[in-house]
Amino acid sequence: MQRTWITSLETHAAARRNLLAACAIVASVLIVVDQAGVRVAADVPSALTEALAAQGLELDPASVVWVDAPTSPTSLRSAVFIAAADGGDAEVYHARVRAGSASVLGIHALSNLTRTAGADEFGLTRVDEHTVAYLSRVLDGVDALTLLDLRGEPAAVTAGWSARTRAQNHITNLQETGRSAGFGRTRVSFVTPQDDAQLQLDHGAVRVTGPSLALTLTREGSAWTASEGADQVEVRAAEKGEPGAITWVVDSVRNLSFVGPEPIAWLEHRVFGVRDVLQRAWYRLAGASAADAEAEAAADLALEPQSARRAELSVTDPELGWPPAPLVGRVPGRASGEGEWNPIVDDPFVRSYPNAPPAFYSTHLRVDPERPYTRVYMVVWDPRQVQLRVMTGTREPESATGETGPGLVPRDAETMGRVVAGFNGGFQSLHGEFAMMSEGRVYLPPKPFAATVAVYRDGRTSMGSWRDPPEGVTTFEEEWALQQIPADIVEMRQNLTSVVEGTEVNPWRRWWWGAAPSNDGQQVFIHRSGMCLTSEGFMVYFWGKAMSSEALADAMLAARCVRGLHLDMNDRHTAFELYNVLPSSEPFPELGRPIARELEFEMGVPDTRGAYHMRGRKLVRSMTPMRFPRYIQRDPRDFFYLTLRPTLPGPDVPAGATPRAEGEGTFETTGLPHAGWPHAFARTYLGREPGSRTWLVRIDPRRAPPRPLAPEGQTRPLAYLVDAAAQRGPLALYATQAMVGRRYALGAPPADATVVLRGRSLVDVPAAEAAIAVDADGFLLYAERQAGDTQTLRERLAEAGVSDAMALEGTVRLAFVVGSQTVAPDAYERPVAPDQALAFIADERPETEVLFPDTRPRPYMEWGRIQDTRVRYRYEAGRTRRFSRTPGEQ
Repeated sequence: MQRTWITSLETHAAARRNLLAACAIVASVLIVVDQAGVRVAADVPSALTEALAAQGLELDPASVVWVDAPTSPTSLRSAVFIAAADGGDAEVYHARVRAGSASVLGIHALSNLTRTAGADEFGLTRVDEHTVAYLSRVLDGVDALTLLDLRGEPAAVTAGWSARTRAQNHITNLQETGRSAGFGRTRVSFVTPQDDAQLQLDHGAVRVTGPSLALTLTREGSAWTASEGADQVEVRAAEKGEPGAITWVVDSVRNLSFVGPEPIAWLEHRVFGVRDVLQRAWYRLAGASAADAEAEAAADLALEPQSARRAELSVTDPELGWPPAPLVGRVPGRASGEGEWNPIVDDPFVRSYPNAPPAFYSTHLRVDPERPYTRVYMVVWDPRQVQLRVMTGTREPESATGETGPGLVPRDAETMGRVVAGFNGGFQSLHGEFAMMSEGRVYLPPKPFAATVAVYRDGRTSMGSWRDPPEGVTTFEEEWALQQIPADIVEMRQNLTSVVEGTEVNPWRRWWWGAAPSNDGQQVFIHRSGMCLTSEGFMVYFWGKAMSSEALADAMLAARCVRGLHLDMNDRHTAFELYNVLPSSEPFPELGRPIARELEFEMGVPDTRGAYHMRGRKLVRSMTPMRFPRYIQRDPRDFFYLTLRPTLPGPDVPAGATPRAEGEGTFETTGLPHAGWPHAFARTYLGREPGSRTWLVRIDPRRAPPRPLAPEGQTRPLAYLVDAAAQRGPLALYATQAMVGRRYALGAPPADATVVLRGRSLVDVPAAEAAIAVDADGFLLYAERQAGDTQTLRERLAEAGVSDAMALEGTVRLAFVVGSQTVAPDAYERPVAPDQALAFIADERPETEVLFPDTRPRPYMEWGRIQDTRVRYRYEAGRTRRFSRTPGEQ
C-alpha cells in the first residue's frame, strides 16, 4: 500500500502530542490574565455587585455562597453566585475574589458554570460544607434541581483515564470553571415540570416540593439518590468521555476568548488547502497503478477473496429488494470491485442474526476526476433489519437548558445483545447549534430548513429538511421551535442544510461546509462523512479523505440518495465501527491468527462490570478516530449507534439427543400470510410423526401487531386468535411502550400497558393443548399440541427456550388468513368469527420515509438569518457570524 509524505507528516504530528498538549497548557494559563481584576472601596456585597456590574453582570447579592474560608485579610476566596448578563436569564457563576473586610480588591477566573441560555437558575442554597444546590426554570416550568460538589469532580469521572487525559481534563476544568478540580455535578430532572418549586434542607437531606412533586434526596459518599419521589425524577451524575489529544488542543485553544473559532477555521482552511495542492502534485508524479489502487481499497475494507456464497449474497433478492443494485462510478475507467456491494457476512467481529440476510454491505467509489486517488467508502444497511439510534455526548452538544447526556450506548441486556455498529455525529454546537434530541430529551431545538434525521417512537426513520417556521415568523425562538417537534419523534440530529434532495446537489445553495472562515467560497478538501436515505428506502454512511462537499454529493447521487446529511469532518472526528458483543460467559471462537490492532479489537465492554466482552473492527482500515474503539465507550461528542432487529424465521429450535425428522425445529415462512418483508409469521413443528406433533408459530408483532396496537390506517388482518374474547384469567399478555418500539410480556401489567389478552398460566392448566408466550427475541410464540404428541406443551415450549406461557383454553386457537380461507398451523381449515377473535393486522408502512416532504428549498435570504440565530453560543461584539452572506449572494 502506498504511503504518502502526508501520512508521514500526520504520524510525526501524532508523535508530538505531548508538545501540543504543553502548548495548550501554556495557552490556558492566559485564562487568569484574561480575567482582569478590579478594585472597589465599599462593603463586600455592594462592592462585589459593582465589580461584577463593570463586567456586564447583575448580581443577586443574596445568592453569594463562599466556598472556602479566608486565610488572610486579603486572600483569594472562591465564591459561587447567581448573576445575569445584559438582562438575560440568570446563570450560576464561580469566581476567585480577593476581598477585604469591607471591599473587593479583585475578581479572577470568573466562569459561567451553567451557560444555560434557555433556562433561568434560581434558589442557590448551601446544603452543607461541600454542596450547593439550585433550581432551573425553562419557559414556564421548574424542570430540574442541580447539586454542585464544591470539592470537585469525583475520581470516578476520570477513572481508567491515562495521566495525559487526566491532565487535559484539569486544564479544561480550569477553562470552564476557573478551578482545575472543577465541580461535581448531579442533575435531578423532574418528570413533570412544576409551576413553582421550593427547596428546603432537612438534617442533611434536600427536599423539593411543588404542586405535584414531593422529593427527598439523600447522599451516600458523592452519590445522591431519591429516598422519596424516585418515580417523579431522574437522577443523573455528570459523566465525561475521555478526550483525544490533538482534537482537545484545538478545542482548548478555540475556547480561549481572545482566540475563538474564526482563527482556527482560517488556519484549518490554509493547512488543508496546501495539503490538497501537494497531494495532487505527488499523485501526478508518483501515483499508484490501478492494480495498487484496487488492492488498497480491498485492504481498507478488509475484503476477503470472493466465494460462491458471497457472490450469491451480492445479487439482489427480488422479494427483499436487497442488496441494492451496484453503483456507477463518476470517474472514467471503473476499477475492479468499484461500486459493487460486498456483504459483511461470516465476520467474527460483526454481530449477525441467525437465518437473516446480511444486514450490511460495503463498497467504494471514486467521484472526483481531479483527485482519482480519493475514494468514498460506503456502508449500506437495511432499516428493516437495523434500528438507528441517536446518542448525545457528555459535552456535545451543550444543551441550552443545562441538560447533559450520558454519551454511552445503553448497557441494558437487550441493547447489549443487539448493538452492532456506531459512527460519528455532526458538527459541534458552536458551528450552528443544530438540533439534538436523544432518548426523548431535546438538548438543542430544531432549526427551520436544516437537514435532519429523525427516529420515531415506533422505530421508523426519516430524513429531510425541517419544516418552515410558523406563518409570519421571521426570528428564531426556542418556544415555537420545540412546539414544532411531532409528538412521535423521540430522537433527531440536524446539521447544515441538505447535501442532496431528489436529484439536486446543494439545493439550498449553501457555500459554507466547515473548516473554512465565513464568506470563503473556496472548497476545503478534508476527511468528510455523511448519511443518506436512498430511493429504495435504505440508509448509507459515507466516508472519504480529501473530499469536498461536491464530491460527497456526487457519491450520494451515485448511491441513489433522495435526502443527504453532511455529518462531521476531520480524520479524528469521523469513523464507523462494527461490533460483536457477547456475555462474558460465552467465549468467542478462536480466530487462528493475531488481532490486527490497526483494524480490529477485542476487549471487555466498559461500564458493564465485566458482564460483557466484545470484538469489533473499523469499517475502513485507514480510519483514524481519536481513539479506537470509540463509540462503544463513553464519548464527549454525539454519535449514532445501530442495533440489529430480530427478523423471521429466526434461529432453529436447538436439537436434543433424539434424531429429528427433516424440517423439524426449523422455522419456515413459506405458505403463510405476510405484509412484505420482514415476514410476519414463521412456523415449525416438534415431533417426528404427523398427528403426534406440536406446532410452533413465531409472530413478529412489529409486522403483525394485535388489533388494539395496530397503527392508524392499517386494517388488513393476517391471522386471528379464534374466540379470544372468551379468555379470562389473572395473567395478562401486554405491551408497553419503550423509548423506541414496544415490548411484550406476560404477567401483571403496569398502569401504562396495553393488555392484549388475559388468561391463566400454563402451569395452572397443564392439560391445555394450546398456549402463547413471549420468546427471548420479543416474538410472540404460539404453540398447539396434537393429541398424539407424547410430550407436554410445557416440555415443547421449554425446548423452544420458553418457560412462562399463557394457556389458551377451549376453542381459542390461531388461524391464518390465506386467500378467502382461514387455516390452522397444520394447514387444515379453521373457521373464525372475527367479532370474537383477536386479529393480527398487517403493518404495511415502510421503515423509512422523507421527513416533511413539502418543505421546499429557499433562497439564502429566507433561511440564512433564522438558522444563524443562536440559543447558546451568542455572538460577541466584532465576531463574524458563521453564515453571513457573501457579497452578491441572494
